[in-house]
Amino acid sequence: MRFDELFEQRSLVASKLKDCIRDKGYTKVSFAAKVEISRPTLDKLLNGSINSKSSFDRHLQKILKLLNMTVEDLMLYHSIAVKTSTTTVYSQNAPLNHEMIGVAKKQYDLLLDVIDLCSIYY
Repeated sequence: MRFDELFEQRSLVASKLKDCIRDKGYTKVSFAAKVEISRPTLDKLLNGSINSKSSFDRHLQKILKLLNMTVEDLMLYHSIAVKTSTTTVYSQNAPLNHEMIGVAKKQYDLLLDVIDLCSIYY
């Protein structure tokens, strides 16, 4: 499938990207930082509301490269029911052997839940 056809089906591409990003364990913020695109641009891609074909092509290519996927892989992607692995972005100054204590882990998980809820409504 060519990028011209993908641009015409950008709402389907957006849905597939959302599923893929979520299943790989990324938040919107962490994924945007990792792929080196702005959060508003990522939001436009994930909402299917990006209007610039060249911007759509350029950013989708970066995303597919990061995810190590082809266009066909993305279009045939089905959401995973059970999360098998998580990709995590850590602070640059965190020690290599850092582990969160139980209370901090609970609070962090709660914060991630709030962020996920916000992404649904915003």
